Amino acid sequence: MNNLQTPRHQQVRSVLRVVGPIVAVVGLVFTVVGAVSFFSAFGGGGSPRLFWCCFVGMPVLFVGIVICKFAYMGSLLRYMAAEMTPVATDAVNEMAEGTQGAVKTVARAAAEGVREGLREPPAEKK
Repeated sequence: MNNLQTPRHQQVRSVLRVVGPIVAVVGLVFTVVGAVSFFSAFGGGGSPRLFWCCFVGMPVLFVGIVICKFAYMGSLLRYMAAEMTPVATDAVNEMAEGTQGAVKTVARAAAEGVREGLREPPAEKK
């Protein structure tokens, strides 16, 4: 456990990993029932009686997906960091190697400027 995690961090994550998919599946079932009712009405089944399930299912599905997102966010970001770190390291090393000449030139120019600034100015004529 690090400073960012509370003592109940693992427990909360485990609960989110169970609750999220359950809520998402319930929302998906409601959405499918409402959509089937709506589209079956076009086939001569009368008016759609369970279309209201779509209005319940879609927000519930959204909430379930968001819960899953929070439950698995740390794992996903660790995976992404492990994938991107070698690429970023290679890019930085390549840029450092390719810009050495320019950095040396800038450093020489800065050193010259400092030396000129430290020299005594010529005596003023009276």
